[in-house]
Amino acid sequence: MSGYNYDNRSGGSGSNKRSITFTAVAGAVLLIIVVLIALSIIGCSAKNKKSGKVETGKTVLTVDGIPVYENQFRFFASLVLNQEGTVYTLLLEDDIDANATVKNSVVNFAKEYIFRLRESTNAGVTLTDEERQQVLDSIKNEYEQFKTVGSETYEGDRFYDHYYGLTEKQYTDFWLDWAVIEKYNAQQEAQADVSEESQKAAYAYFEKYLYGKDIKVLSMSLSGASADKKDMILTLAREIRAQIESGADMSALIAKHCDDEALKESDGDITVTSIMQSSFPELYEWATGAEDGTVEVIVSEKAVYVAKAIKTHDFEAIKNSETMIEWTRLYAVDRSVDETVDSGKYSFKINDGVYNAIDLSDLINDALKTWRSYYASLEAGNP
Repeated sequence: MSGYNYDNRSGGSGSNKRSITFTAVAGAVLLIIVVLIALSIIGCSAKNKKSGKVETGKTVLTVDGIPVYENQFRFFASLVLNQEGTVYTLLLEDDIDANATVKNSVVNFAKEYIFRLRESTNAGVTLTDEERQQVLDSIKNEYEQFKTVGSETYEGDRFYDHYYGLTEKQYTDFWLDWAVIEKYNAQQEAQADVSEESQKAAYAYFEKYLYGKDIKVLSMSLSGASADKKDMILTLAREIRAQIESGADMSALIAKHCDDEALKESDGDITVTSIMQSSFPELYEWATGAEDGTVEVIVSEKAVYVAKAIKTHDFEAIKNSETMIEWTRLYAVDRSVDETVDSGKYSFKINDGVYNAIDLSDLINDALKTWRSYYASLEAGNP
């Protein structure tokens, strides 16, 4: 369960993800677009196995006069499902209608993408010839690298259909548009107010991503233990807690008593974040309220933990840091997006019949399977 550290969270220092802010689920969250083929194709190739040019399908949405076709809607869904904010919602909230939630996220994404593109164009932002060529070269390199799968070669539109459910033009136009938006966002980020007051507002807005608690944990499994054995383990845990509180070396106690090999390898060090609320609820509840230096015995259905709170990553701990300033700049862009959406400046229409008939279950199931595997690897100390 160890290895889920602060820098592994989206946007933290050390992240290799390109971040753009959008309000893609209920409430505003940070959209993380991972421009890597391994994640970009989550579920996309499962949508349609026929060869030849993809059918664009019916118009689902019209955003300021621009139609969003069924295949584009599903592509946008795959991008939204690469967003940790959406995943947190799907994994942590009970009795959620996943299909409706993701569809609503896609609607917001489509609006914000096209509205943001309009704002970029109105501000006079365009790509230089060199910037445009960089995007085209990236797409070309991706095409050359992945067009052959075993004995099958996907040429032209068949490649973009197979991996993304799009035509070559749709895919290329999207990333050229995205490059314009990124350039506009970078300009706004550079001009953003990063005062302490603005940092506080940004922290409150993105707290689920920024807050964390470093703890040291000794775990003893209860799986298959008899009632007497459980009592013995609990008694031992209390004795260990008393030893730690008296100044004993917790690392040595972990090496001696911990039966979780991943924890032993990491010296018991983990960082508790909101995603652990689902997988380790008892540990999460204790850690988020514990003062630094506190030692406690926490009992779950599967294990007994002796845990010590080490360091809290709250606003006071990260204010004025490079990470906090980066998130504050992203917050400024997000506020700008919200203002544009709320202004009613651009038109928007849903084709209810087509929209209601869309089923994204295949994409959602594939994406959640991938994310669960990702989180499991972090918890196992394999980021």
